[in-house]
Amino acid sequence: MSQEASPRLVKGTDTLRARAKHSQAMFIVIVLVAGLPALLEGFDTSLYAFGSPYILKDIHAHNLALLGLIGTAYALGIAVFSLIGGVLFDYFSVKWTVMIAVAVFTIFTLLTGYAPNVVTLFWMRLLVGFGVGMFQPAIITLLGDIFFETRGRGVSVFAVFFGAGVFFSPYVIAPFLPHVEIPFVISALLSVLVLTLFAWIIPPVYKTVTARRAGFRNIFTRNVLFLSLSIFLFGITLFGFRSYFSDYLLFGLHLVKSQAATIASMEGLGGLLLAFPLGYLADKWGRKPLVSVASLLVMLGSLFVFSGIGRVGFLIFATFLFGAGWGVYVDLVSALGQDSVSDVVAGTVTGWLLLVFNVGALVGGPLFGFLLHEGYHEAGIIGIGLPAVLAFLMTLWTQPIRTSNIVSD
Repeated sequence: MSQEASPRLVKGTDTLRARAKHSQAMFIVIVLVAGLPALLEGFDTSLYAFGSPYILKDIHAHNLALLGLIGTAYALGIAVFSLIGGVLFDYFSVKWTVMIAVAVFTIFTLLTGYAPNVVTLFWMRLLVGFGVGMFQPAIITLLGDIFFETRGRGVSVFAVFFGAGVFFSPYVIAPFLPHVEIPFVISALLSVLVLTLFAWIIPPVYKTVTARRAGFRNIFTRNVLFLSLSIFLFGITLFGFRSYFSDYLLFGLHLVKSQAATIASMEGLGGLLLAFPLGYLADKWGRKPLVSVASLLVMLGSLFVFSGIGRVGFLIFATFLFGAGWGVYVDLVSALGQDSVSDVVAGTVTGWLLLVFNVGALVGGPLFGFLLHEGYHEAGIIGIGLPAVLAFLMTLWTQPIRTSNIVSD
């Protein structure tokens, strides 16, 4: 890192850390406002995932493989900008990084609902991914890097808001189907509201410490290497699941829209209800065991969903398990990654892990589409369940971190 102070590191009294230390109430307000972009991500992600079969039909694209292809565009956008967003956290103003990213997201989540053809839809989802890719690592690092003792709970706020977005969006879009324009207008309006709150509450300077030199290679500790393998495999699982889950419910199992919406919403409810308790336990017992617990829930949920048992009650339970795990898995992996490196590269390691996650996501949708000729059950077990099992095993090789690496102002 350059020896010159960046906007994040300049001397000053009004910093995010200083405000957070001022009172517990201010700390809570900052954490809640900082976590709001996750609500946008979850809402948009689930809007598109639930509505995508209808969107493709509306633009006369009837090849099921396109579900995976368009999902890949979104993941590609996030992958390209994940590392950039993490590095910007370490070198640039966190506030402006997030605000620019949310502005980009706002424009293209709106335009997603009005895409007239496959090519335009591909570009809209790619550009939504650019916005998410930039703000996701910055927000997760911000929430995790305020205080070591609250890192698990901090990042779990991202998961709670994300879960809320995933939970509510199927109920928002279902009454409008097969039309999707108004739900994406709602997504854009929510984004404008979040942008306004972020601009008002979050100060431009994150913290004041002496800038230190740290190379990119310093992030590759033992933990980060195994976490990278785990989150790569998880990316395959998640985007295979998200690209085809709605189609599986609606057209594979032939459920009515209300049943499918209820089942799909459980993916968000699991994270909404359990993310913060899991984050609390991560602070109490250590991040390592809770990363494994989250990964185990993902593994069980994915195997249950595609087990061939098509009863609605069982699918609600299985989807809840899956959502409870993946709702907080990425955030706890990021927290353990931050534990495992120097404070000065907290943003960079978060960006790296999210980059690897989204590289895996690039594989997930197309892999499921390739396997789909074998049937939903077989494609789900091989393309989603197996990577989830391997991702869980990788978490067992990580080591616990108990000592704070955060440098005080």
